[in-house]
Amino acid sequence: SAWDAVNEPIADTDSDGDGIHELHTGWGGTNTFFWQDYLGDIDYVRIVVEKARKYYAQYGGKEPLRLFINDYCLESYWDDNTKLRSLIHWIGVWESDGVTKIDGIGTQMHISYYENPTTQANKEKHIVQMLQLMAATGKLVKISELDMGYVNNQGQTLKTSELTERQHRNMAEFYRFIVSKYLEIVPPAQQYGITQWCPTDSQANSGWRAGEPTGLWDLNYNRKPAYVGYVLGLTGK
Repeated sequence: SAWDAVNEPIADTDSDGDGIHELHTGWGGTNTFFWQDYLGDIDYVRIVVEKARKYYAQYGGKEPLRLFINDYCLESYWDDNTKLRSLIHWIGVWESDGVTKIDGIGTQMHISYYENPTTQANKEKHIVQMLQLMAATGKLVKISELDMGYVNNQGQTLKTSELTERQHRNMAEFYRFIVSKYLEIVPPAQQYGITQWCPTDSQANSGWRAGEPTGLWDLNYNRKPAYVGYVLGLTGK
């Protein structure tokens, strides 16, 4: 009863300088297929939403159908959350027909803790701003793919085996911050939940953040400080 109707539609750049990121496109050399290149930037989302609601009802869907748009870098501090602002703009365009309805926004948060205090403070500021912007839409808010790496003062991404106890605790505190801010800023009626992307740390041969401390458990399923940070965020302690 809940689906990402559209995943990662927003491009990473504002190519025409109007302050709004365009949608991803395959024109110009990439061999990736994008539906909007063939159905149109506006119609392709309206078609997806209309068909999803039609066939959900036709094939016996009972619970209210929740359709999300999911994207990454919505917490972006380097552009003052412009990608999220662009997504909100596009949702307004798609819904302007008075028929199409997007129920919620999913934010992928493949983030890192930064030992550089200025960078870390900026990241935290824009996570708060992201949650405020999402909550202001009145739509459901979901953290859809949360995981975390670690970047030291030299700008190096650390592997799990390299982390000290202090660095593990820094990550735990960042998890506590994120979870508690989600519960604090997003009204309860709009909280659709948090999905942890990696239950355990990433294996050395993984295709995703290989060897990094992405999990709440280590590879032997022992609870990490990150697990405690999550719990403290959820309980408000």
